[in-house]
Amino acid sequence: MKYVFWLTVFLWWAMDFYILVLKRNSYSKILDKKSKFIVTILIFLGVALAVGPENFRAVWRSREFGLFQIVGTFVVLTGVILRLFAILTLGEYFAPDIVVKSDKKLIQRGLYKKIRHPSYTGEIIAFIGLAIVFQHVPASIYISILPVLAFVYRAYVEEKKLTQEFGDEFIEYKKRTRMFI
Repeated sequence: MKYVFWLTVFLWWAMDFYILVLKRNSYSKILDKKSKFIVTILIFLGVALAVGPENFRAVWRSREFGLFQIVGTFVVLTGVILRLFAILTLGEYFAPDIVVKSDKKLIQRGLYKKIRHPSYTGEIIAFIGLAIVFQHVPASIYISILPVLAFVYRAYVEEKKLTQEFGDEFIEYKKRTRMFI
């Protein structure tokens, strides 16, 4: 099960690295870039504060991969799969920045039929899964709280920009859906 955890984490971070750094999309209007920078800083800060202290690493190296780690692995996997489906649903409309393509289409199918931010929801679930796996109170707090704050912030910024771009269509969409699960 330990290998499933590490494979899941590797695939999650490889997917995010590809999507956020390497993949180039063609879009006509960038609405916001700053929030991606803030999200990145908060995530890196959360990870560094979680895994940096020697007492965490000592506990992590000596701990058996038990029930909390197994449950946490499934939570991480669930979050990663949710994020992947959200990205696949958006397809060409997914971008690392908050953008609008020239055809200006608000996606409301698949996961987006019920949840406005399933990709961020997946990330939040995955980081909570890491907190469960870590089973170390300070590390678990850092690895979950800072990324959760980052994605909640990003969702609010995105919603403000989408309201400006789509107006009443986005406002009606907000009435029918939840921000997160």
